[in-house]
Amino acid sequence: MRLPLPLMTILATAALIGEPVQAQEAFKLYDNFGAAPLDPARWSNSERVLAIRGGALNIMQRTWGLGNVDGAVSFSNWNQAFPNPGAITAMRARINVTALEVGACPASTVIGQSRARIVGGFFNVGTPVPGSQVGDVIAQVRLTRVSNSTDPAGVLRVQGIVSQCTSVECNQAATIGNIVDLGTTNVGTPTVVQMRWDQGGKSFFFSRDQGVYAGSVGYALPDSSPPGVPFKQLSTRLDLPSCLSGPRVAGMVDARFDNVAVNASAAP
Repeated sequence: MRLPLPLMTILATAALIGEPVQAQEAFKLYDNFGAAPLDPARWSNSERVLAIRGGALNIMQRTWGLGNVDGAVSFSNWNQAFPNPGAITAMRARINVTALEVGACPASTVIGQSRARIVGGFFNVGTPVPGSQVGDVIAQVRLTRVSNSTDPAGVLRVQGIVSQCTSVECNQAATIGNIVDLGTTNVGTPTVVQMRWDQGGKSFFFSRDQGVYAGSVGYALPDSSPPGVPFKQLSTRLDLPSCLSGPRVAGMVDARFDNVAVNASAAP
């Protein structure tokens, strides 16, 4: 039977759509996420969590260092910030680091570091430039582990530290005074840390577990100018060595923050 011309045209068009000029390439599984962590060869973004879980703020990040050279270092921060940082002169929080990984590159002398912390910028030693941290003085209490640590597995150092930023993003900084040693804690052990800025006394005070202040850092710097980047945060940070001669280096910290307190005049 001879088909009418319009119907023949429709059938011919349908045949062309259903039969490409060359065979379609078969699908191949890319990732079914059956194993953690994410593979940096397959995905460009790292793993991050910022959510309330089990009555605490869960801040978690796993990030990879660069893989283009041996000897360089990159930094990764993941945090929750206070909306009115200028009013805060004291902070306290209970931090429980539930998991931590710190990596090193065998061909590099760069030291990796993973930590959870309370941290903030308090003043600038000169004329601040908005958006630049050069000259900003920051203070923090951190639960940290470095890649060359000789401590037993799972042991973290608790430290208070004051630094003056020497680069725009404060990836380079000079330590003011001595690092305050607040002892050690373990992965999975809640630890209360606190710090206070005494501007009149030109000092920062640090302590843990709601005890008396265990150490301080004094300074003789001008402190009347606000920081170029005002901030106060609950934070995680990773220092990640770059590794060209081996697998890309990964760092990870998973921490719970709760019972957060600030000086009374800064509380909502």
